[in-house]
Amino acid sequence: MADQLDALIDREQTAIGCPYPIFSELRKESPIHFSEKLGTWVCTRYEDAMEILHDTDRFSSLMPTGPRDGRGGFAVAMEELAKDPGMAEYFQTFLANAANAAVLLNADPPEHRVQRKAVNRAFRPSRLRGMEPMIEEVTEALLAPIIEKEEMEFVAEFAVGLPMTIIAYALGVGIDGLATFKKWSDDLVMPVGNPDPSIEKVRDYLISLKGFNEFFGQLLQERRVSPLEDIISDVATAEVNGEMLNEAEMLSMLQQFLVAGNETTTKLLTNLMHRLALDDGLEEMLRDDPSLIENFIEEGLRYEAPVGGLFRAAKHDTEVNGVKISEGEHIWVIFAAANRDPEIFTDPDLFSADRENAREHLAFGHGEHYCIGALLARTETKIAINRLLENIENIKLAEGKNKFEYEESFVLRGLKELHVTYEPRL
Repeated sequence: MADQLDALIDREQTAIGCPYPIFSELRKESPIHFSEKLGTWVCTRYEDAMEILHDTDRFSSLMPTGPRDGRGGFAVAMEELAKDPGMAEYFQTFLANAANAAVLLNADPPEHRVQRKAVNRAFRPSRLRGMEPMIEEVTEALLAPIIEKEEMEFVAEFAVGLPMTIIAYALGVGIDGLATFKKWSDDLVMPVGNPDPSIEKVRDYLISLKGFNEFFGQLLQERRVSPLEDIISDVATAEVNGEMLNEAEMLSMLQQFLVAGNETTTKLLTNLMHRLALDDGLEEMLRDDPSLIENFIEEGLRYEAPVGGLFRAAKHDTEVNGVKISEGEHIWVIFAAANRDPEIFTDPDLFSADRENAREHLAFGHGEHYCIGALLARTETKIAINRLLENIENIKLAEGKNKFEYEESFVLRGLKELHVTYEPRL
């Protein structure tokens, strides 16, 4: 069992491609399990996950992507790069960020609640409803050149473009620099679930961090003077306990919004398209009863959580499910494992678009840190699936083209490519 978990942490493609048997064995034999490889506890049971996520008095979110081992690949690469005088300015940016107070994803209450309230208006339902025509327009524009092709690589031709374009508009930066924004997002999310990155990847991370901070730092200054109806303005004018956020805090928020605003939705869309290509009759089922599309999306989130899980740390000596956790020890709360807990979901390894309790999944987390952008992700995905089903049919996996390689992260789960064939709907 430990060897199998180690294979997942080491990002071996077989384990990343299908981690669910590993989670199932852990849940049966050791639902709160200590991983020597990670140096943290691992939680695979739904009820235990809910307990940890909701108890902010006992568990901290200060390091949600896991503790960084000073001996790990990231630290080793940083030490090597620090010897390069040309990287000095990039390290200055990194250290300024690292020294900053926790923000949103890695903040604990009461600070987290106040911060979230300060920027909640960016994701309020009324603003998102106002974005729906734009989401429809972007979806149609992406579909137009591919409907007649009868074959596409879905990730590059659709799944990346839709959420990346929408978050760019929502932030208030437009789409002229879309390729740059995507590179920044990919580079900045690289350390998540990737404990042993190459020096080249860490270099790209540092360079993108500086580029991101310079670009968005300038826009934040402009929006403080002349705010618009966009996320940058919301962050630039936000007040926490009567005080404006400092620039590093604002940049951290925007970084989280950029990454989360496209990464998770791209993976969700790809997982759903994969499912449509695999399951005979699913297209017809959804077209015959479009009211099932929302539940189809929820089941997709349960079945293949784009974010496999996040970490919490014990604030003091405690225990979960009878297992003692010492102060300072971390727990990887695996959403993807909890989402297939048979105590909560009947036949959890079966994809069922009409599953009654599909929405009880933990793909967006739960409790204090429930994903602030969940409604935006659901809105984009619902519009996209509706338009796809209206415009193409007979979706199949393209023969001989799919390698089914997953991105190299044990936390984020997504196919690198998905080749499908289809027919235009007349």
